[in-house]
Amino acid sequence: MFCEMTPSIGISVRRLTRDRWMLGSSKVCERVTTPIASNAITSWQDGDGTFYLRERVDGDLLVPEDGLETGLVHEGVSSAAVWSIGVDAFCKVKAWREGMELESKTIEFVKEKASEVPVPEVIHTWIDHSWNRTFLILRRVKGQTLDEEWPRLTPDQRMEIANKISGYCCKLASISASRFETATGHAVVEPFLGGIADASHPSWIPRPIGPISSESLASYLSTLAPGSRLDVGDLFYFYRADLGPTNIMALEGTVTGILDWESAAYYLKFWIATKPRLSAGFHLQKDRTDRNAWSNMLGNVLEARGFLQNITNTTAGNARGTPSRQRSSY
Repeated sequence: MFCEMTPSIGISVRRLTRDRWMLGSSKVCERVTTPIASNAITSWQDGDGTFYLRERVDGDLLVPEDGLETGLVHEGVSSAAVWSIGVDAFCKVKAWREGMELESKTIEFVKEKASEVPVPEVIHTWIDHSWNRTFLILRRVKGQTLDEEWPRLTPDQRMEIANKISGYCCKLASISASRFETATGHAVVEPFLGGIADASHPSWIPRPIGPISSESLASYLSTLAPGSRLDVGDLFYFYRADLGPTNIMALEGTVTGILDWESAAYYLKFWIATKPRLSAGFHLQKDRTDRNAWSNMLGNVLEARGFLQNITNTTAGNARGTPSRQRSSY
């Protein structure tokens, strides 16, 4: 059931003046050129000024001045949005429910376990329980998205990026677990494995799965696609499951960052090469001559590294109407 958040996601960040923002129900962000206030929660440098975050207090004016640019750079249906704050920072807002992983925790995990994987720098994060959403302030990553860079890249540069990303996948997959879960043991938000929601389920509320064992996950997946045959094995492998071209940052043919870690978790190994074949999120948007060029290239390189596909009568393939095909089980 399509349903807007209350308040709507689009007003999660409100620019009140040129130098002040209201973030959610309780935080205020200010830009100053003088020493920061003593009640600052955190602060960061941005251009020729300093930004700091504080709790909202009585007396804060909450009516925006006329004619201000809001800074909204992305709004995803009814449950996610991103705003620019100054020149070098973004505020990312996502719907949240109890039991979900914080993206900042996953980024911290990757920095510790796989430091060569380029992740954004976290400035601050919190859960706004009153508004059922998380706020994550990140530093800007240099470069443009791979989707924007793609038309300017040579075939060799494109392949180099695919090889680099697959190398990161190998490094992350060297970290394993015995359950389908996130980095710190929470339920996983992966819409492609979630089946079809009940008609009464509000669209903005995430539907995380797990943590569950491989046997339980295989049983669950068989309910999505009756008759499926999955050799799931006993281990799950850490994977950043949304490596589409809008989530990879590049500069002059070099990967500078990977964004949006909220769905990263321990997955069945076959999913690592299967997901690029299934998800429209891996399609190119700017270059429409071959929208599948990135998904095919990444999928092929991952298969060459041993992450084989299994999409015969299985899981999201049939659950979402994707044509069945099979290369191999893993």
